Amino acid sequence: MPVWVYLLLGTIAAALIGLVLYWQLVVAEGAYLGTRVVAWLYDRFAPHYDRVKQYDKMSDAIMLAAPILRHLAASLAGRAATAVVLDVGTGTGRLPDALLAQRRFRGRIIALDASGGMLDLARAKLASYAGRVTFLQHDAQRLPFDPHTFDAVTCLEALEFMRDWRGAVREMLRVLKPGGLLMVSNRIGPDAWKLPGRALPTEAFADWLRELGLRDVQYHPWLVDYDLVTGVKQATIVAAQAPAPGCSRQEKTKHA
Repeated sequence: MPVWVYLLLGTIAAALIGLVLYWQLVVAEGAYLGTRVVAWLYDRFAPHYDRVKQYDKMSDAIMLAAPILRHLAASLAGRAATAVVLDVGTGTGRLPDALLAQRRFRGRIIALDASGGMLDLARAKLASYAGRVTFLQHDAQRLPFDPHTFDAVTCLEALEFMRDWRGAVREMLRVLKPGGLLMVSNRIGPDAWKLPGRALPTEAFADWLRELGLRDVQYHPWLVDYDLVTGVKQATIVAAQAPAPGCSRQEKTKHA
């Protein structure tokens, strides 16, 4: 076989390997390589994250904080000060920042993420709310909390990067109180097809949440690549995984 054929085959093989690596590390953000790889990538990208995302705080107050506040006001009545919210995949603290900035919210937030680098930035951003935020570095797929712990559980722009996103949602429902609010984002948009097995059409995703026992499931456009989905946990819910043996709710916690 001529040398040029070997060179051509080598070039094609290198290009294919490059495409696979680009898909795995850039497009899928390590999602198919495990939690540790995802956390490692986000540790390194953390210093640039907020600059790239360019959050609109007014929009976040309307789209994220307001629905949570409405639900807490209706479900807790005069006990809003006791509300505890879990933000799964908190990143640099987008949801806690939006919620704590509202004077009507007087509760506490657990901000959970697998990336220590992202949590360091969230801790610095939310330093003025010392005592009201607990930062926890942990895998979202095995939450170290007792059942029926939180009044609201949120997870934004993160589900599709979890090894077992369905299991992660079940875990969120396990730790959510009956009558509590679940708020999650669902990946859509032109790149959703590049994440096979990690994204459903939003209507199908909402139907799946209803099958798990959520009521009042609603969804609406949020970002170019995401719809926002909310639902309320009923008294009876589909069984979910128990916490990992040996895990406690104090594991790896750090206070703002």
